Amino acid sequence: MAEQQVLQQHPVLSAQDAVKTYGPTRALTGVTLSVAPGEVRGIVGHNGAGKSTLMRMLAGIESVDSGVVTIDGRTAPGRAGFPEVRMAFQETSLAGELTVAHNAYLSSRKLFSGLRWRAQARAAIKQRLQEIFPGNTISPDDYVDDLTLAGRQMVEIARATLWDDTRVLILDEPTESLTTDATESFYSYVAECAASGIAVILISHRLGEVIAASDAVTVLKDGADVGTYPAAELTEDDLFAAMGGEEVTAAEKKARARQEVGEITLRVPAETMDGSSSEIVVRRGEVIGLAGIAGQGQEDILEKIWRHTSGLTVHGRCSYVPGDRQRFGIFPLWTVGENLAISSIGKHAKWGIRRRRSENREIDRWVNALKIRGGAHSMMTALSGGNQQKAIVARAFASDATTILLDDPFRGVDVHTKGELYELLRDEAEAGRSIVWYSSENAEMQHCDRVYVLRAGRIAGELAGEQIEDSAIIALSFAETKVTS
Repeated sequence: MAEQQVLQQHPVLSAQDAVKTYGPTRALTGVTLSVAPGEVRGIVGHNGAGKSTLMRMLAGIESVDSGVVTIDGRTAPGRAGFPEVRMAFQETSLAGELTVAHNAYLSSRKLFSGLRWRAQARAAIKQRLQEIFPGNTISPDDYVDDLTLAGRQMVEIARATLWDDTRVLILDEPTESLTTDATESFYSYVAECAASGIAVILISHRLGEVIAASDAVTVLKDGADVGTYPAAELTEDDLFAAMGGEEVTAAEKKARARQEVGEITLRVPAETMDGSSSEIVVRRGEVIGLAGIAGQGQEDILEKIWRHTSGLTVHGRCSYVPGDRQRFGIFPLWTVGENLAISSIGKHAKWGIRRRRSENREIDRWVNALKIRGGAHSMMTALSGGNQQKAIVARAFASDATTILLDDPFRGVDVHTKGELYELLRDEAEAGRSIVWYSSENAEMQHCDRVYVLRAGRIAGELAGEQIEDSAIIALSFAETKVTS
């Protein structure tokens, strides 16, 4: 792929040799970037490549150590950042104990004034939610903590777009929690924003989406910009190569299928689409996938297994990797090592006394095995989303659980990190663990031995080995049900 810098005139946004350091970590090593009004610029790179750090610099939330950031001719941000820049964060910045309307007010107070600010905020966020995600059922009076992960992401995006004088809109992993329909609606709105002259920065690990939605794509690697390329000339393989990795082929995935498994470790009663009794069966050494359209009961099954609900057969202990890492996955005030150690204290203790050396060896093993950037002594909140996810997955496998439950564990994780984690799953299955894995990405199910496709909480079908293909999962996901509720 020939590198070709996209030429732009009169950029609304630019960064020149931007450098940012956190202690011993150089998050940005001299990034240069410029984006024109009305352009959609994709930003891709590994977790830890510096994407989120760069966005905070461009928004004016944090200052650069050296270099210059210019937004619409302005080089000095205000107390709350550059007023021309709005940003929707990957890990939503919403206040969970407040309503949707109150969150809209907090981020856009100057839009609402007088005694009617509540009514104004309610009307504004309701209208914007319907414009971006038509048909959504979110009420301005809903408390954020009561929303689904997808609902919170919708609110995060909607409130970032309330300002009519926005010049730059930054979207950090905006579609990771959204359904297919919501994603399509979102990208239609992005196109409308660009047509109105707003410069849009789109960060995503979904490379196909980035190429389809962007005018140009900038690749970051280890805190530096590798290059900027016209999206029309790119393929996903091009971006893999630019980021310094190689695609795992379908043949390689299939070659990992296991031939021998052990005794049954789980039985989960379920119904088929015609109403007959069946069950989800998991054996020792198997990787079992739960697939289908999001919200069809996959998370409910994981919850039932985790809680050992009556009627299930569960042999041995379980460890659970939740889908919402910020609310249920991490201990944000703890270090990486402390987050890892919490699941294995009992395994290393002797006569009820903790053995720190043994714990530390376990921590070092997983930090090194998964290349968790920052190391064991870094605070969890200082890590990128992908590195946080590595730590949560490592914590599950560091336990002595015989069954690992995974709720969409690789959401927001780059393709190279995913490759490392896929290999970990296979290795742990080879060692005799049972793994039950829900993913919102059908392609990930090819790493499983068997897949149960769910619809409305029922089993729509079971796939194994070579049968596990995207087309087969989609066909079963949309199969007509023969049972009415």
